[in-house]
Amino acid sequence: MAEAVVPRISREELEERLGDPTLTVVNVLPAEAWRAKRIPGSLSLPLAEIRARASTVLPKRNADIAVYCASDT
Repeated sequence: MAEAVVPRISREELEERLGDPTLTVVNVLPAEAWRAKRIPGSLSLPLAEIRARASTVLPKRNADIAVYCASDT
């Protein structure tokens, strides 16, 4: 089976789209890290919980979703 191609966006594009209601921003770090520092408006969905919670937390599967897991550097 071929591996899916996941589009990437730059930090600049993400910053430009932060007010865009068609974009959902998801932090996949542990919830403690999300509580400590996060992109405003982002959702917390820790990597370990994706299979169990994604269908209830995320919008439609074909929606624009930006996932991040690193610091602000």
